[in-house]
Amino acid sequence: MDSSQDLCCMHLLSSNEGRFIAFTDSSWTRYTEFASKWNVFPCKERDVAVEALDRLSLTMEGINTCPRPMPSAELMPGYHRQCNNRFCDIQKVRRQEKAASKKEASREENDMGDVNAHS
Repeated sequence: MDSSQDLCCMHLLSSNEGRFIAFTDSSWTRYTEFASKWNVFPCKERDVAVEALDRLSLTMEGINTCPRPMPSAELMPGYHRQCNNRFCDIQKVRRQEKAASKKEASREENDMGDVNAHS
Protein backbone atom coordinates (compact mmCIF):
# COMPACT_ATOMS: atom_id res chain seq x y z
CA MET A 1 0.00 0.00 0.00
CA ASP A 2 1.25 3.47 -0.89
CA SER A 3 1.95 5.61 2.18
CA SER A 4 2.47 8.93 0.38
CA GLN A 5 0.24 11.89 1.25
CA ASP A 6 -1.90 13.38 -1.52
CA LEU A 7 -1.01 17.02 -2.14
CA CYS A 8 -3.77 18.88 -3.96
CA CYS A 9 -1.82 21.76 -5.50
CA MET A 10 -5.07 23.60 -6.29
CA HIS A 11 -6.93 22.97 -3.03
CA LEU A 12 -9.56 25.71 -2.93
CA LEU A 13 -12.46 23.82 -1.40
CA SER A 14 -12.77 23.03 2.27
CA SER A 15 -13.67 19.41 1.65
CA ASN A 16 -11.38 17.00 -0.11
CA GLU A 17 -14.14 14.82 -1.39
CA GLY A 18 -13.78 13.36 -4.80
CA ARG A 19 -11.12 11.40 -6.50
CA PHE A 20 -7.54 12.57 -6.27
CA ILE A 21 -5.71 12.68 -9.62
CA ALA A 22 -1.93 12.63 -9.96
CA PHE A 23 -0.44 15.15 -12.38
CA THR A 24 0.30 14.13 -15.93
CA ASP A 25 2.66 16.23 -18.05
CA SER A 26 -0.28 18.07 -19.65
CA SER A 27 -2.15 18.70 -16.39
CA TRP A 28 1.09 19.97 -14.79
CA THR A 29 1.57 22.36 -17.72
CA ARG A 30 -1.99 23.66 -17.32
CA TYR A 31 -1.47 24.05 -13.57
CA THR A 32 1.73 26.07 -14.04
CA GLU A 33 0.03 28.32 -16.61
CA PHE A 34 -2.76 29.16 -14.18
CA ALA A 35 -0.42 29.43 -11.18
CA SER A 36 1.50 32.06 -13.15
CA LYS A 37 -1.71 33.92 -13.96
CA TRP A 38 -2.85 33.89 -10.32
CA ASN A 39 0.59 34.90 -9.05
CA VAL A 40 0.07 38.56 -9.98
CA PHE A 41 -3.03 38.94 -7.78
CA PRO A 42 -3.33 38.97 -3.99
CA CYS A 43 -5.88 36.16 -3.82
CA LYS A 44 -6.56 32.73 -2.36
CA GLU A 45 -5.58 30.97 -5.60
CA ARG A 46 -2.13 32.56 -5.46
CA ASP A 47 -1.69 31.60 -1.81
CA VAL A 48 -2.71 28.00 -2.51
CA ALA A 49 -0.27 27.73 -5.41
CA VAL A 50 2.63 29.26 -3.48
CA GLU A 51 2.02 26.95 -0.51
CA ALA A 52 1.85 23.85 -2.71
CA LEU A 53 4.99 24.81 -4.61
CA ASP A 54 6.77 25.41 -1.31
CA ARG A 55 5.87 21.89 -0.17
CA LEU A 56 7.32 20.61 -3.45
CA SER A 57 10.49 22.70 -2.91
CA LEU A 58 9.68 24.81 -5.97
CA THR A 59 9.13 28.53 -6.37
CA MET A 60 6.82 30.57 -8.58
CA GLU A 61 9.85 32.04 -10.34
CA GLY A 62 10.44 30.01 -13.48
CA ILE A 63 7.52 27.70 -12.74
CA ASN A 64 6.64 27.35 -16.42
CA THR A 65 9.98 25.66 -17.07
CA CYS A 66 9.87 23.27 -14.10
CA PRO A 67 9.37 19.63 -15.01
CA ARG A 68 6.42 17.81 -13.48
CA PRO A 69 7.24 16.79 -9.91
CA MET A 70 7.38 13.04 -9.51
CA PRO A 71 5.59 11.29 -6.67
CA SER A 72 7.79 10.55 -3.70
CA ALA A 73 7.44 8.39 -0.63
CA GLU A 74 6.12 11.46 1.20
CA LEU A 75 4.00 13.34 -1.36
CA MET A 76 1.81 12.56 -4.32
CA PRO A 77 1.32 15.90 -6.17
CA GLY A 78 -1.92 16.30 -8.06
CA TYR A 79 -5.42 17.69 -7.65
CA HIS A 80 -9.08 17.07 -6.97
CA ARG A 81 -11.27 17.56 -10.03
CA GLN A 82 -13.45 20.17 -8.29
CA CYS A 83 -10.38 22.11 -7.14
CA ASN A 84 -8.97 21.96 -10.67
CA ASN A 85 -12.23 23.31 -12.09
CA ARG A 86 -12.06 26.35 -9.80
CA PHE A 87 -8.30 26.95 -10.04
CA CYS A 88 -8.18 26.65 -13.84
CA ASP A 89 -11.29 28.76 -14.51
CA ILE A 90 -10.30 31.33 -17.14
CA GLN A 91 -13.45 33.36 -16.40
CA LYS A 92 -12.34 33.81 -12.77
CA VAL A 93 -8.91 34.95 -13.97
CA ARG A 94 -10.50 37.44 -16.37
CA ARG A 95 -12.75 38.83 -13.63
CA GLN A 96 -9.71 39.24 -11.39
CA GLU A 97 -7.81 41.00 -14.21
CA LYS A 98 -10.78 43.32 -14.84
CA ALA A 99 -11.09 44.17 -11.13
CA ALA A 100 -7.34 44.83 -10.90
CA SER A 101 -7.43 47.08 -13.96
CA LYS A 102 -10.38 49.06 -12.55
CA LYS A 103 -8.54 49.43 -9.26
CA GLU A 104 -5.42 50.65 -11.08
CA ALA A 105 -7.45 53.13 -13.15
CA SER A 106 -9.09 54.46 -9.99
CA ARG A 107 -5.69 54.78 -8.30
CA GLU A 108 -4.30 56.69 -11.30
CA GLU A 109 -7.34 58.96 -11.33
CA ASN A 110 -6.86 59.70 -7.63
CA ASP A 111 -3.16 60.38 -8.20
CA MET A 112 -4.01 62.83 -10.99
CA GLY A 113 -6.48 64.58 -8.69
CA ASP A 114 -3.78 64.92 -6.02
CA VAL A 115 -1.33 66.40 -8.55
CA ASN A 116 -3.93 68.91 -9.81
CA ALA A 117 -4.86 69.91 -6.24
CA HIS A 118 -1.23 70.75 -5.47
CA SER A 119 -0.67 72.75 -8.68
